[in-house]
Amino acid sequence: MRVGVDARMLCSSGIGKVIENIVSRMIDDKPDWHFVLLGRMADFAKFPFTKKANVELISCNAPIYSIREQFEVPWKLPKDLDVLWCPHYNVPVFYHGRMVVTIHDLAHLALPEINKGFLKQAYAKIMFRAATKKADQIACVSKFTISELKKYVPSVDEKKIHLVYNGVDEKWFSIKKGKPVHDKPYFIFVGNVKPHKNLRRLIEAYKLASPNIKQDLILVGKKEGFINGENSISELIKGFEGRIIFTGYVSDEELMQYVAQADAMIFPSLYEGFGLPPLEAMAAGTPVLGSNAASVPEICGNNIVYFSPLDISDMEKKIVKTEDSAIKPEVIRFIMLNYSWDSAAEKYVRLFK
Repeated sequence: MRVGVDARMLCSSGIGKVIENIVSRMIDDKPDWHFVLLGRMADFAKFPFTKKANVELISCNAPIYSIREQFEVPWKLPKDLDVLWCPHYNVPVFYHGRMVVTIHDLAHLALPEINKGFLKQAYAKIMFRAATKKADQIACVSKFTISELKKYVPSVDEKKIHLVYNGVDEKWFSIKKGKPVHDKPYFIFVGNVKPHKNLRRLIEAYKLASPNIKQDLILVGKKEGFINGENSISELIKGFEGRIIFTGYVSDEELMQYVAQADAMIFPSLYEGFGLPPLEAMAAGTPVLGSNAASVPEICGNNIVYFSPLDISDMEKKIVKTEDSAIKPEVIRFIMLNYSWDSAAEKYVRLFK
């Protein structure tokens, strides 16, 4: 098999983790397969699996969602590929070989506030239709995403659709807590300031709860994104600078320490196709308070405390009642059993054949 992979999002926080975990496993498990990775050479240099003997790297700096990618990607790909994996819906419409496409969520159609402007919304509609039509197989990361795909792209051929859950990295199950990352107990939020991440309501709920709790609120992510990304976030935390803390960018190792040492993770998202942070938190032994919306109940089951993400009062009550208790062993087994990167990679291998 000669497998092409559009790996331009390899260093992206969400989709990049999927590419890394799936491709690295397939490269090791299928030494007789030849993998052609298309992406940025500077990105490839950060990942040892790209240096394996059965890997070929092709430089491509075309931005995602651009007109340029529609010409450059199919032009640079070898013509003798057996299959091309597109890990996002921005497929090369002029590519005519076999294609497997991964759909993570339908946020660009379901949440117009993400794609502000007629052109962006039109692009998303056109590209989702093109992706589902051109794909020979479609991997969706949750049953919720499958239902959303059928809802927003009713022309999709259901026979093409396959459920492939993401996995949790093994490192999360064996974190050794190091030097304290914060000098007080705290709750943690991991994400960005896109509207569907619901950070504004979380901050409002935390402010209401703050007189009755000892924990600070630590927001993990690029500080510039938090301050500038959503209107008036900086205004919202005025007077609470000592209790609501932005970490700025942190490494994977630092992130694991922040999560493992937290009293709880709060995951207030309005819309998620999968939602990996709650699973990672539970794997690290950290309790989770989470939204009862979108895919979160499907992915987390009965293992977290739920609140309505639109109800600030409900969120506040759950925050106040949070107890620092250890995750039960059966929860760890639940995650290991249902969310394995090895299992996901095996399913992709079957889709590629």
